[in-house]
Amino acid sequence: MFIFIKIYIKTYGCNINNFESENLFNNIKYYKILQTKIFFLSNLIFLNSCIIRKNSQIKILKELKKWFFIKTKKKLIIILTGCMVDFENFNKLKKLKIDIIINDISIFYLNKFLFFFFKYKKKIFLIKKKKYFNLKYNNKFILIMKGCNHNCTYCVIPQSKGREIYFSYKYIINSLIKKIKFKLQDITLLGQNVNSYNFGIINFNDLIYNISKIKNYNRINFFSSNLFDFNNDFYYIYKNIKKISSHIHLPIQSGSNYILRQMNRKYKVVKYLKFIKNIKKIKFTTFSTDIILGFPNEKFYDFDFSLKIIKKINFIDIYYFLYSKRKNTISYCFKENEIKIKKFKFFIFNNNIKSNLLIFINKILKAYVIGYINNNIFIGKLDNLKLVFFEYYSYKIIGNFIFVKIIKIFKNIFLGIYK
Repeated sequence: MFIFIKIYIKTYGCNINNFESENLFNNIKYYKILQTKIFFLSNLIFLNSCIIRKNSQIKILKELKKWFFIKTKKKLIIILTGCMVDFENFNKLKKLKIDIIINDISIFYLNKFLFFFFKYKKKIFLIKKKKYFNLKYNNKFILIMKGCNHNCTYCVIPQSKGREIYFSYKYIINSLIKKIKFKLQDITLLGQNVNSYNFGIINFNDLIYNISKIKNYNRINFFSSNLFDFNNDFYYIYKNIKKISSHIHLPIQSGSNYILRQMNRKYKVVKYLKFIKNIKKIKFTTFSTDIILGFPNEKFYDFDFSLKIIKKINFIDIYYFLYSKRKNTISYCFKENEIKIKKFKFFIFNNNIKSNLLIFINKILKAYVIGYINNNIFIGKLDNLKLVFFEYYSYKIIGNFIFVKIIKIFKNIFLGIYK
């Protein structure tokens, strides 16, 4: 057994995967742990995988090949978890030189798995399918739901994560109250469809209302949302609860109604535009989105609708990808576009994206002060998750909310003046 474990963590995928990787140390107790950013200096490598797109799956296999080579030269434990474990053929995974293969439910027993492995030197494979839900949280995030019920034709989440499971709002509120000792004022709610939360008679709007009553929290973020899970009550909540972040990540996926039907997205572009218009009437709000390019049966006029939608809405961030064909999805049987046409669309779309960050110039925005550099230069995090740098004279400001006037923007970095 190692005197202490040098652990290297590699994460692919969404905010939920990043959150689960950050939460890893809560599941490894009784061991002396040192985290390293250099994988060949580690004793234990933890890989949190993602299979939403084929490209990420290829990257994971390339990483594993490097680690398998290092394993021939030194003692090394490789742990694989994440979506790939639930989605990929398990017999194929077992043939790889991976020591411990567990899914995100089994990860709560990681401490016991390591003890068993050190003692008996035998590989461990466990994928629990029991539908229970452990509350996960760290100092900044809290996972309130998992899974998806919407069955979009291109998505593997329903197959890999299962149907939606919600955690009791009482436990969520109690855990947030326990976190007050960390003196945090910023909390982010996470879930594949976070705004579809519905535990008994408590829905997403009710949950936000209850969280807003905790005095110590002054900003509530949430990721990621679906348009068809918002109801009219959300407008009232958004207007009257000032603690809700003024930034919403709202995937549209395509600007064409025909492609949205093919994707089974259950809304039209007009409804999307109407929601954004209603939200902007309430207060200054920014949006980010996801777009899939080259979806099966997408014609150039469908692609043109996607170009028009990004020009019509001033998204501050657009996450766009080429369509990736995945097994066990409905769109797997659809006729795909030629790869040359898909790449051409990607090239055109990339050249049409313009930065909309200039809308922030001379705006006074709320920022959560997270630290400082030197010479009284402090760092704040805005509602849209961008960083702002400003001058101040006292370190007591760290951990508090302040207002900053934006005077200059360089790429994704904001310069501001304390107000």
